[in-house]
Amino acid sequence: MTRAGFPRRHAVIVGAGALGGWTALHLGRLGWDVTLVDAWGPGNGRASSGGETRVIRRGYGQRRHYVPLVTRALELWAELEAEAQVRLLDRRGVLWMASEPGEFELGSVDAFRANGVPFEELGRAELEARFPSICVADVPWAVLEPGAGALFARRGCEVVWRAVERAGGQTLLSTAHPNLDRKGDCQGVRLSDGTALDADVTIFAAGPWMAGLFPDALGDRLKVTRQDVFSFGPPPGAEAHQRLPVWAEYASRLFGDDSFWYGIPDGLSRGFKLGEDTHGGDWDPTHGDRVVDPARLDRARSYLAHRFPGLADAPLIDARVCQYTMRKRSDLLVDRHPGADRLWLLGGGSGHGYKLGPAIGEIAARAITDDSGVPETLGALRLQP
Repeated sequence: MTRAGFPRRHAVIVGAGALGGWTALHLGRLGWDVTLVDAWGPGNGRASSGGETRVIRRGYGQRRHYVPLVTRALELWAELEAEAQVRLLDRRGVLWMASEPGEFELGSVDAFRANGVPFEELGRAELEARFPSICVADVPWAVLEPGAGALFARRGCEVVWRAVERAGGQTLLSTAHPNLDRKGDCQGVRLSDGTALDADVTIFAAGPWMAGLFPDALGDRLKVTRQDVFSFGPPPGAEAHQRLPVWAEYASRLFGDDSFWYGIPDGLSRGFKLGEDTHGGDWDPTHGDRVVDPARLDRARSYLAHRFPGLADAPLIDARVCQYTMRKRSDLLVDRHPGADRLWLLGGGSGHGYKLGPAIGEIAARAITDDSGVPETLGALRLQP
């Protein structure tokens, strides 16, 4: 029984990435019995929440509604880190190198001021003095968000999975499909061995598999694309590269396009991570061979040689294919299925869902518990065209 005297409700959550795992954890803390199901386990190699690291930052240009969400997510990541005694967060700061005319960075500065987020504006001379390993000859200014940084992604999924278990939840390794009744409502899930799990509420947070699971509701609203991420090996003694903050920039001045680049330095022990956020082609997350595109590697090397000349000849020590489940305007999805009241859909991570997982999971758990929708102020999270 719950403290309110009502029977405990049961929720099945499919997908143990950042969105599904945190939703399960929050529901458990709200008094639900939860079962968290994942086909290959938390942080696995096919998952959007897999890999070693993710950037966490509050710089979102004019999209100010994300700033309080990331602030809340930072609080929850830090709380889980302290509870589990496992390092999940590296607050080394995030450096945004401004492009001309700098609309994104100026929008982020306005949002920082409006939300009380500490930041520094750095001119070129100060950038050269503080970060001599970065070539900033074509960077007019930058914004440093010192409270941001990087998350340990795969590790975070595993820690949330264990936290769900500590809170009394059940975890299962299995594929799962919605178990619909004759009226189309969801009664729970059916597992790969034929077992049926009944549930008062079923939540699917299956990342790049969502559109295939719910083609009528999501088929034309989610698009799965591939991105290549590279890690280069700094030479011995290159401590200046290890001490850098996480960094990001729009690099139109370099490639003549709107490409967006980001990186996580070698201080996190997995090499100097470099990624181009430009969307790749369509992607099959189950059967696709995760072999990086040589042309993308060439672009990455060109960028590296320009912005970090000390790493121009650094060897490639790791490379991986990841996937983005893109929604229009890159907004996330947290809403009830339009044809099944007891079925909720979470997804559309759009390349930035991991950092927001704790806050989005909290919003979802409260909406599900109250049998309501997401707050109107967060309408971008709803299932709209």
